[in-house]
Amino acid sequence: MGVLTLGTIILVVVLMQVGAAARARLLRKDEERLVALVDRYERTAAASARHEEVAAGELADVRTRLDAIERLLREVE
Repeated sequence: MGVLTLGTIILVVVLMQVGAAARARLLRKDEERLVALVDRYERTAAASARHEEVAAGELADVRTRLDAIERLLREVE
């Protein structure tokens, strides 16, 4: 009877440890996915900032050219 009880206790402890290890593996995978997602977000944000700077520069150039065209048209009138 004692051997059966001891065997049951050992089996329960082993199953608990296997479950804990499986949960730890899943948490590690989730953490790795989150780190990858943050890295992807940071790269996307940096690319967006670069595109925004380029667009702002091009818009400033267009405004300068539009002002020049308006001055030219006023002189022609």
